[in-house]
Amino acid sequence: MSQRHNHLLRLQEVMDLLGVSRATIDRWRRDKQLPHIKIGKEILVDKHKLDTWIQQHSRAIPSPVSPLPPMPPRVEHSSSRTIVVGYQSGAALLWSPLIIKQLGFFEEELRAISPGIDYHVRWVNAPNGIELVEDIIAGRVNIASIGDYPMIASIALSRILPRFRPLMLAFDGKTRNGEGISLVVPANSSAYRPEEFSAVKIATVGHSSASYRLSEWEKGLGLEFNPVVHRTMGDCMNGILDGSIGASMLWEPYLSWAKALGAGIPLQSEGVSSDYLTGLISDNEWAHNNEDVVIAYLKAHLRAHEFIRQEPDRASSLVQAGSGFPISVIASVLSRIRWDASFYNKDLMTLNQLGESQMDLLQSHETHRGGFEFDKRFLQEAVEALKLPILPDSALPGEWSHEMLY
Repeated sequence: MSQRHNHLLRLQEVMDLLGVSRATIDRWRRDKQLPHIKIGKEILVDKHKLDTWIQQHSRAIPSPVSPLPPMPPRVEHSSSRTIVVGYQSGAALLWSPLIIKQLGFFEEELRAISPGIDYHVRWVNAPNGIELVEDIIAGRVNIASIGDYPMIASIALSRILPRFRPLMLAFDGKTRNGEGISLVVPANSSAYRPEEFSAVKIATVGHSSASYRLSEWEKGLGLEFNPVVHRTMGDCMNGILDGSIGASMLWEPYLSWAKALGAGIPLQSEGVSSDYLTGLISDNEWAHNNEDVVIAYLKAHLRAHEFIRQEPDRASSLVQAGSGFPISVIASVLSRIRWDASFYNKDLMTLNQLGESQMDLLQSHETHRGGFEFDKRFLQEAVEALKLPILPDSALPGEWSHEMLY
């Protein structure tokens, strides 16, 4: 467009004037009827109509602007910000951050949304999800990938820490009916039936999705496993290899690795019928104060899922470089995980079952003091920005669909 009236502003000019991002402008256009016109591919805003709109929505903008002054010469402002992302290279259902990190997807999306800001992404590799929840509470981590039990544990923590409000942003890897976690015994073990385990040492990661499922075994079979020792997942695996423990609840990829080595035998998942789910969480206040960053990460998250599905061989190599697991084990495990960020009723019911009455709060977008919230708007905006099929406002119905993978 070679010429335009002086009272028409480009979106970048409106963003500079109001000090907001493109995502915020797009949301105002959609939700608050921000006045605009579209000529070809260019979106313009009438300065006079914008002045009126600002007066009507003065609480929605960072500071009151009235009347609009003449447009000053554009000055580029640069600043530096650090974003900290927590991940777990030792948990296969949480390997998407390894893809994001290795390919620089997040940094790429950050540069796209705010080219004037010098973003630094720091990655924190944690041995378990509870440590990442603690880091989010302390402000040391901004976004974290964790398993389903740490998600639920964050609820209890939020009820005793009123300033902490965990926000679920999206799901990550999913496996059906406990396929991603199983109780494993050494190959030379003489104890194969659960009722024989009362006299053997059982190890698992404390306060984790694995320890939760071990407790479900106990409840489902009416047994009491004693003693249960808490170790890292690597130590649990070594205990299976050297026979120093009688059984361990292993998650992927340790489960497949033990099988591939012929060192461990998984047992039937009696008493454990729920899906194994993982996802992304953040602190609610931080997420809403950094919406552009959250949307940028979710775009990277969706791109990583697509990359794993479309290029499994390259994905396996990247995960191997970032985790150190055997590439044959990685390739086998990646193909059995459902990489899907979307919310299904099925998933929310699984989390409800996991957290019992605490998780009733997941059925609403509304704010609940001390409760675990999810806000699909962030994921929806990321989906829309990537020009993927639009996600509905409500959770997807029915079983997982092969036609709708995010």
